[in-house]
Amino acid sequence: MEKLLFVAPSLVIGGMERVLVTLCNRLVQNGYDVTLLLLDQGDDLKSELDSRIDLKFKEPKAHLGKRIPYIRHKLYDDGMWETRATPQQLYEHYIGDDIYDVEIAFFRGMCVKIVSGSTNKDAVHLAWVHNDFRKAKGFQNNFKTMKDVFNAYSAFDKVVCVSEQAREGFIETVGDTGNTLTIHNLLPVDDIVQKSQEKADIPCMGGKLRLVNVGRMVDAAKGQTRLIRAVSRLRDEGRDITLCLVGSGKDGAMIRNTISEQSADNYIAMAGEQKNPYPFFAAADALVCSSIYEGYNLTVAEALILGVPVLSTDCTGPKEILDNGKYGMIVENSEEGLYNGLKTLYDDPGLLEEYRKKAVERMSFFDEERILKQITELFRK
Repeated sequence: MEKLLFVAPSLVIGGMERVLVTLCNRLVQNGYDVTLLLLDQGDDLKSELDSRIDLKFKEPKAHLGKRIPYIRHKLYDDGMWETRATPQQLYEHYIGDDIYDVEIAFFRGMCVKIVSGSTNKDAVHLAWVHNDFRKAKGFQNNFKTMKDVFNAYSAFDKVVCVSEQAREGFIETVGDTGNTLTIHNLLPVDDIVQKSQEKADIPCMGGKLRLVNVGRMVDAAKGQTRLIRAVSRLRDEGRDITLCLVGSGKDGAMIRNTISEQSADNYIAMAGEQKNPYPFFAAADALVCSSIYEGYNLTVAEALILGVPVLSTDCTGPKEILDNGKYGMIVENSEEGLYNGLKTLYDDPGLLEEYRKKAVERMSFFDEERILKQITELFRK
């Protein structure tokens, strides 16, 4: 039985984390021995993991910043041992003498630095890229220079990018490491359909056009405030549109304040974090991806699986999933783009129905067996 190690930040509710849980579960069901090493104790999705998965958490190594007030100084990098340490030192601390056949950094930054320092020369080493590095931040976390980032990714047998645009962004930002390829995210199609049929208390789902937006409340990435303003403008013009925002995050309070500033409390609601967001998809007339940048965007794919029309800003991931607008509406990546797209969708009900049919046509794109085979083929040298 092949032993696999995944290194990931946490199991808080999020798109990358859902993909991680799905992949680990499918691999265990296919006879692999899976260990999941987390760098943070957030474990909202722990209950969804197959019980056969060995879940571990490793405390960061104590450093001066934890023992005394840290004073920034050019000689001490950012005060973190993880930044000062070499990849080999990190690997020794976090993984040590444990032996695996495949070692996978499933996220950027710290995860990549740890696995890139592997002393297990017989293992296959894989790294995942979930974002467009031209816009996303964090891939240089705990690395001193961009050369160090390049060298770390070069140490992997393969760097798996979740969309072709994410791959292009990686090469443009980090450099051509010569080991990149594109494999789309593995999604639990049957589970998504089944969970969408469960009952849920769904606010703001009245009106002629019912919209849902699902994602972390991080406005610089997900663009919720500009979506709120676009919907408010359309309401002011007399269009009967409602919006439900699903998710949580650091900008939750700011987003709530934006709703209040627009006097939109009676037609825009925040449903908070949902372990099962799929009934919210099913209750909507369309899913709106208002993101400023993405790598893949799980919610766009999930909406198509459920036959829900999609309107998305022009960003990495959704553009590829929607095949440049063939299977959903792609609008300019701006508030004005969202406003114009929603206006068109509201004023032309026939267009909404057409996108609903296109969503159903796109389901074959998410074939689980094909994607799982692409991944498992990488487990051999």
